[in-house]
Amino acid sequence: MSDKYNVLINGASGFVGLELIKLLSNHKFINLKYLCSRGSIGKSINSFLKNKIKKKLPLISDINKADFNDVDIIFSALPHGEAQLLSNNISPHHILIDLSADFRFSDTKVYEKWYGLKHYAVSNQKFAVYGLSEFAKRDIEKSNIISCPGCYPTSVQLALIPLLLNKIIKTSKIIIDSKSGYSGAGKKTADKKLYPNINKNIAVYGVGNHRHMPEIDQGLKLFAKVKGNLKIEFTPHLIPTFRGILTTIYADLNKNMSVKKIHQYLSKFYKNNNFVKILPYGKFVNTNNVNNTNNCNINIFSGRYKNQLIIVSSIDNLIKGAAGQAVQNMNIRLGLKETLGLE
Repeated sequence: MSDKYNVLINGASGFVGLELIKLLSNHKFINLKYLCSRGSIGKSINSFLKNKIKKKLPLISDINKADFNDVDIIFSALPHGEAQLLSNNISPHHILIDLSADFRFSDTKVYEKWYGLKHYAVSNQKFAVYGLSEFAKRDIEKSNIISCPGCYPTSVQLALIPLLLNKIIKTSKIIIDSKSGYSGAGKKTADKKLYPNINKNIAVYGVGNHRHMPEIDQGLKLFAKVKGNLKIEFTPHLIPTFRGILTTIYADLNKNMSVKKIHQYLSKFYKNNNFVKILPYGKFVNTNNVNNTNNCNINIFSGRYKNQLIIVSSIDNLIKGAAGQAVQNMNIRLGLKETLGLE
């Protein structure tokens, strides 16, 4: 194993890019070689951070001037469409960890339909793995294109997969209500002209057609082995807080099991997991306990009606839903301790 892996972050000055820098600057096997952005060339990354990083870091640079022969790992934290183009211009020996949707779908036509973008790296898709860390470790270990799941799908899939694997809940009617801090909508939310009332507003969006729906469908079919009838309604909301996702899921029980028994099953399922925590029975879930961590907290409750289950999960959308999961996937790929840089 190399003493240090040289890393390039593309999109370094965005919300997710900054989180990557904070995490990787403390990682003992990583050397941050290039911090790239479309603007602010020559600036210090500390000009974007409230809490300055004391470690000496490279100035923001243009990715077109990077020497890729001196790079081992590339994190792409730019909007959809960028990583696929990058994948066509780097060596197959590089490890590309993408935080956009470019390589999330096994069928690129699904990507083109839901994201309204042409896919220019169809031949590379077959080499990509959908990197839901807890369920794709074997594939991540041998892939050089790792596609990190979206933040909402991460909060949903970690909660639902164990229940669907054991056929505890029905697949015919699952209702998902998710609420996210406004950082989930990207750095443009910092523009007061576009979002003048972000701190005083709750907004629903993507009703009935949010593009994370096909990603959730694909993930549940892949990891929970769901076949046939899978009917999911997913509705996201932006709430007046900067970070954090709280997802509430309503499902009907398939088995005559008590909620306590299901709770015991979930606790056992995730018992040895580093980051997914099943809270004590009856304890409510919030975002405060997961923000600034790579953790996902989950708990379950009885619904008002017989055989109805309510599942609640929470993550930090910028960490477990983005940068943290990306670092976790990097650790898995490199054969390092999964928690490195994420403690």
